[in-house]
Amino acid sequence: MQESTSRSSSAPIDEPAFLAEQRGLRRLRFSKTIEDAFQHYLHAKMASRVVVVATSSIVFMLLFMWLDYVYLPPELATYTLSIRAVGLGVICFAIWYSNRPGRVPPRYAFAMATVGYICVGIMVAMVITMARAAEVSIRVTHDGLYLVLLSGMFLLALPMRHAVLGSWTIVLSYLFAEMMMSAPARMLISDGIFLSNFAVMGSLGTYLYEYMQRRAYLNEQLLEAARRRAERESQSKTHFLATASHDLRQPLHAMLLFIQHLQEQPLNGEAQRTVGRLSDSTQLLQAMLNSLLDISRLSVGMVRPQIRSFNLAPWLQRLIASLDSVALRRGIQLELHCAPYLAVRSDTLLLERLLRNYLNNALLHADASVVRVEVSRNEDHLRIAVIDNGCGLEEADQERIFEEFTQLRNPARTLDKGVGLGLSICRQILHLLQYPSGVNSRPGEGACFWVEVPVGEWQAQPEEPMQAVVPNLHGQVALIENDRVSREAMQSLLSSWGCVVWAFSSADEALAELGTAGVDVVLSDYRLEGELNGLELIRQLRERGIFGGPAALVTADTSDDLVESARLADLHLLNKPVLPARLRRLVHEMLEHAGRSAADARSGARNSPGRACEPE
Repeated sequence: MQESTSRSSSAPIDEPAFLAEQRGLRRLRFSKTIEDAFQHYLHAKMASRVVVVATSSIVFMLLFMWLDYVYLPPELATYTLSIRAVGLGVICFAIWYSNRPGRVPPRYAFAMATVGYICVGIMVAMVITMARAAEVSIRVTHDGLYLVLLSGMFLLALPMRHAVLGSWTIVLSYLFAEMMMSAPARMLISDGIFLSNFAVMGSLGTYLYEYMQRRAYLNEQLLEAARRRAERESQSKTHFLATASHDLRQPLHAMLLFIQHLQEQPLNGEAQRTVGRLSDSTQLLQAMLNSLLDISRLSVGMVRPQIRSFNLAPWLQRLIASLDSVALRRGIQLELHCAPYLAVRSDTLLLERLLRNYLNNALLHADASVVRVEVSRNEDHLRIAVIDNGCGLEEADQERIFEEFTQLRNPARTLDKGVGLGLSICRQILHLLQYPSGVNSRPGEGACFWVEVPVGEWQAQPEEPMQAVVPNLHGQVALIENDRVSREAMQSLLSSWGCVVWAFSSADEALAELGTAGVDVVLSDYRLEGELNGLELIRQLRERGIFGGPAALVTADTSDDLVESARLADLHLLNKPVLPARLRRLVHEMLEHAGRSAADARSGARNSPGRACEPE
């Protein structure tokens, strides 16, 4: 039975064929392939009732045997008890044989159940007619047949044709027995009317029951087909997102690096302004790409929150500082009202994206002069509110603004105001984090977007030093990148910063030539030509003793699994497109770390005991 179920569950479902079968429901007959599957389905349904059917049948049969023994004359009870004992045996055998899906074909199971049903009905009819012929002291009627007919029509879960055949066979057998016993015509007509009407209503009931069973079966199969189709589409969409994310980030990464290289060249005023506009357009393209990929990743459940406690005030200060230039260009005052010793428990990246989108919405669309972030305590939550004194929102618009690609005050769809996905991403993030949130606004009175975040544990942290300008870099860098344009862009930029760059297009090439290069830092893409990816390449370099210094993966792959693998391998991870300033800062830190490690190694060698005993 389990093997049959597993085969049927894994078999493909012909959805159009099942849709076409809905037209033939009234005939209670499907096409051969689907009819065979439905018979197995009906057989399983019948077997699911075996305990109830067996218990009720045996209990009632034993009860009737006890009544026969108590109320019938001994000479008559001998015959009736014998008949009922035979019937009980037939019932037990029929129940045992019929209710074994996967071992007995459905047609044999239904046939045996019908034979058992008919035998029991005829047996009851014989007992009734014998009791009437013997003129026992108690009044014997045909009411017991009603119970038998009800059981066969509904309790046994037989197919309609089997139930109708069995029921009418029992009714006609009983009427024939009465006729053979020379029952009065008035009794024969009366019993015939009652039993025939009961059989007609039961036949109609079994027809409706099987009709509903067949419709339920079709609906279950169509629902399963829809579920499988949704799973395939979700997997296809996930695959598309992963591919699109990687393939679109690659050229954008190269563009940013080439633009940075241009900006660092001595250009005249007009050329510098042109490069600046090109940089702004590229960053806008990057923001649009990130928004589209974020909303898609959130909608298919590819994002999993990573919850931890962190101090709120410095985190908000850094967030607001990153938007100062946008506020300054638009003449908007950004303010923060947050007590110094507060902490929250949340996913830092998701919460930052949520509040950043709220702030961007206020800066770009609210026509405000002041935008402030206020933090207040609400029992075991902190309410973070983004408040502006802008134009406000109508009540009808307060829900519509969270729909995809919706912008209330941008009819021309100018790209400097985004693509209308910011608040839609906020709704997806709030659904994922399950935080209380809301919007309070009136036309002309500004708006307040708020969210309540669980309180975390505040941790004392040393003051962060002021970030100095990164000086020119000095060191040798191995760059492994299979995309030619990205490789040339990174090589040019790193060389302009003062690095000696050894560029390789594949893992095999890097393994073959890095042994003689003596590099300080390794930067590798994750997806490379050949059998090894970037993570495996760095592991091979370490295991073979070719390179043991700091390394980083620079990749367009943003999966959580890769983030965890990089962390376990003690690798830095940069997601493309990489901001040039971040790349330069990381390479600088890695070169400093490599220099300290080399100095420590030399110092250890000079101070080792073997070295001290050598003659000068």
